[in-house]
Amino acid sequence: MSTGLTRDAQPAGSARRGASSNRATVKHLALTVLLLIACSPLAVGASILYDTIPGPLPPNVPSLGYQATQTSEFGDLIQFDGTSRILNQVTLVMSDWALASDYPSFPGSTGPTWNHPLTLNLYNVDNSGANPAPGTLIATRTQTFAIPWRPPADPTCPGGTAWRASDGNCYNGLAFTVAFDFTGIPVPDQIIYGLAYNTQTWGYNPIGTPGPYVSLNFGLSDQPPSVGSNPFPDTAYWNTQTASNYADGGAGGVGVFRRDTGWTPFSGAVSFETQALAEVPALSPLALSLLAVGLALIAVLRLRSGGHKERRRRG
Repeated sequence: MSTGLTRDAQPAGSARRGASSNRATVKHLALTVLLLIACSPLAVGASILYDTIPGPLPPNVPSLGYQATQTSEFGDLIQFDGTSRILNQVTLVMSDWALASDYPSFPGSTGPTWNHPLTLNLYNVDNSGANPAPGTLIATRTQTFAIPWRPPADPTCPGGTAWRASDGNCYNGLAFTVAFDFTGIPVPDQIIYGLAYNTQTWGYNPIGTPGPYVSLNFGLSDQPPSVGSNPFPDTAYWNTQTASNYADGGAGGVGVFRRDTGWTPFSGAVSFETQALAEVPALSPLALSLLAVGLALIAVLRLRSGGHKERRRRG
C-alpha cells in the first residue's frame, strides 16, 4: 500500500515541479525575445549633407598643388542640406602626380601605394566681421592614407609624360578618394572646412626632404554642389605663403587661413555624410529565426502546461 502511495505522490509532485519549470522557461524565453528585439541594431541609411564629388569619379580632376602654391591649408564655406547634423564621415578627392620610379628609395616605391598623413579641420563660421571667417574649431582629424602612385607615362600621349586612362585620354595626375572618420560629431548648418598637410618645404610643419608629397594635390570640382550649397561660390579659404596667390595681393594677410575670391567655378571636391536612424528596430535574420523558435516553444510549453492542469482536474 505504501508502495502505491509513493507512486501516486511522485507523479503529482513531478507535475507541479514540471508546471513550475515550464512557467519559468516561458518567462526566460519571453525575456530572451525582448532582449533580442531591444539589442538588435537599428536600421540605418547613409544621408549626404553636401556633395561636390563628380560621379563616377573620372581618372583625374582639376587640383591644387600644395607644394607648387606654397599652401598649408585650403577649403570652403559650405551649407548643409537636410536636418540631420551628426556626421559619419567626410570624403575628399585627391590627385597624385607622383611616379614611383621618381622615388626609388621612398617607402612604398615597390608597391601600389605610399603613405602620407592628412588633416581635415572643421570650423564654425565667424560672422562678426565684414566677411565670414573661420571661427572656433569644431573638430579635427589626422589620418594616414595609402596614396596610389600615378601610372607610368605613355609615350603616345602628347609630350610623353602623361598616362593614358581606360577612357582613351591622357592625364598628368590620378584621382582617388580618402575618407575621414567624424562619427558622432555634430555640426551646424554652415561650416568652413580646411584640408592641411605637409610637403617638402611648405605646410604647418614642412618635412624638409624630397618625397612624392610634393606632387600630391587636393582635388577640385568645377560643378556646383549636387547636395547642399555653396553660399559664396566665388570664394575659397586658403593659407598660402605667397602674397600674389591671393586675389587681394596679400593685403588681408599672408600665411593665414582666410577668405579669398576669384575661384569661380572651382571648389573642393568633397562629400559630407551622416547616418539617419530608422524609428523601428530591424532584426537580423538570426534574431528573426530565434524569435520564431522562441515563440513556437512558448506555445508548446503553454499547451503542455494546460494539459497538466486538465489531467489534475480529472484526477
